[in-house]
Amino acid sequence: MKASEVPRQMADRGVWWHVVGFAIAGAICLVILEEFAGSDARAYRYFETTIDRLYWALAVVLAGLIDRGRHMFETRMQIRRAARAKVREEGRREGRKEGRRDALDALRHHAVRDEATGRIVLELTPEFEAALLNDPDDRG
Repeated sequence: MKASEVPRQMADRGVWWHVVGFAIAGAICLVILEEFAGSDARAYRYFETTIDRLYWALAVVLAGLIDRGRHMFETRMQIRRAARAKVREEGRREGRKEGRRDALDALRHHAVRDEATGRIVLELTPEFEAALLNDPDDRG
């Protein structure tokens, strides 16, 4: 690993999620330790021992939980992106189909069979010719 990759890798791993998680967990632990100080309850004594002497073991667990939560949110965002892309693609497909249908309808409307030769001939009005041959975005 290069030194230039460290900040990018830390950002990818969600370092700020960890910082916030540790800050919240630390604040909650401080409140519990202060509120129940001197208590003889067994649960409090286990909690106090864990926080005072084994905090490093809980830090790894907490980091894992926070990182898993981050991945869960990333997965949801990816699912939403995929759904939006699917909706966009379906809209494009439907728009193209509708455009083809409109073009064919317009051609059928202006198509006439020549009685002498049996050929189908397009009779173009000036408006239809302009719409057919000119770029709709080219106005001017």
